[in-house]
Amino acid sequence: MRYYPSQSMPRFYASLWSTSLVVLALMAVSGCEFGESSKATAERRRQKPLVRVSTVEKRDVSPRVVVIGSVTPRWTSIIASGADGLVDRFLVEVGQSVAKGDVLSQLRMVSTELGIEEAEAVLQERKHELDELKAGSRPQEIAEVKAKMRAAETVRTYAANKLKRAKRLFTQNVTNQDELENAKEKSEAVEQDFLAAVAIYERIKEGPRKEKVEQARARYRAQQKHVKYLKAEKQKRTTTAPFNGYVSKVQTFVGQWLSKEGPVVTLSMLDEVDVVVNVDQWDLCHVKLGQTADVRVKGALQTDWKGKIISIVPRTEWQTGSRGFPVEVRVQNRFHEVDGQRMPVLKEGMMAEVTFMGTPIEAIMVPKNALLRTTEGMRISVIDLDAKNSELGTSRSFLVEPGISEGAWIQVLVKAPTASRNLVAGMQVVTEGAERLKRFPMKVRIAPELTGLNPNSGRLD
Repeated sequence: MRYYPSQSMPRFYASLWSTSLVVLALMAVSGCEFGESSKATAERRRQKPLVRVSTVEKRDVSPRVVVIGSVTPRWTSIIASGADGLVDRFLVEVGQSVAKGDVLSQLRMVSTELGIEEAEAVLQERKHELDELKAGSRPQEIAEVKAKMRAAETVRTYAANKLKRAKRLFTQNVTNQDELENAKEKSEAVEQDFLAAVAIYERIKEGPRKEKVEQARARYRAQQKHVKYLKAEKQKRTTTAPFNGYVSKVQTFVGQWLSKEGPVVTLSMLDEVDVVVNVDQWDLCHVKLGQTADVRVKGALQTDWKGKIISIVPRTEWQTGSRGFPVEVRVQNRFHEVDGQRMPVLKEGMMAEVTFMGTPIEAIMVPKNALLRTTEGMRISVIDLDAKNSELGTSRSFLVEPGISEGAWIQVLVKAPTASRNLVAGMQVVTEGAERLKRFPMKVRIAPELTGLNPNSGRLD
């Protein structure tokens, strides 16, 4: 079988040939670009990484512990009623400042005052009784009993004479035995009446017995104590402020029945305040009793304060999951006048930032941006400068533990240090570009100190 080409075949091969030429041309162009890109990449790989460095310093730094706490009153007291009764007067409002002795509330006093009046009347009666006994017998009383004694003596003499006459008549058989016995009986009775009159005279003349006076004095003193007791009970019906403070809560009002020990108001003392913070156990070594702490209260009229550490509670609320140790910092409050009220600058519940400064220690310090976090831990890179060219150097790597920070600097401790492998003051540490150092040791270029810019690109790349 023979093949006969058609007339369209030459045009097809011509089109195919032109397409092939275009493809070859494109491949040649792309090959040139690929070659140039590979050369640039190889050049960049041969180029040393550009870094910026800073000098390692050795200086004394103080451990700094910053904790957030709350302002609390030095004292808070729930002022209670001392007696049962109906509230008749209530004189304070929430937030009001009160001075020691100011009346807060008063119960109804009608029955209390009546009881005091009655007790004072009885006291006057007891006083008069005592005065009467202490004054002794009056002359009129003595004269009266003396006259009665003389009358009894007269009757006694008459009875004695009558007895003598009866005896004489009996011996003469003029009278009988009965009349003689009656005379004897009468004489003896009159004799006893006379003796009684003499005793009464002596007693009245001598005055009241000492025991009677002491009994009257005891009754008088007992009534005095009773009056004082009633007046003290009256004072309990008036509730007063026990110290200068501020009413932080009102718990009663006029017309309410208050039982004894029932709350009236809650009073807070703010002349001095305590800032209470919880300090973690690893920072507690930097907090000492008597130490001065810096207190910062944002939003107050005065922001910065000084306080004194007065208490470190040796117990955490570990049952509830808290591991912080409560520390109290006492601060002297300040006041200003607002509509005639003496108002404190530091108020209960304000948030405060407390800074504790520990004992200064000698530390190796590097800029914070020299630290690079890796899978092995925190790492810094140190540059050993080239002896001939200060713009070149060799990098070394140190795994470190961060310590005390001070502004933009931080203390670092080398892990597993040796005599030949340790940080010392004066070394050059990488602060920018450390992430480009993939192996150690590695040759690097050091950026110009003032600008830190690559002269060619204008940036660290």
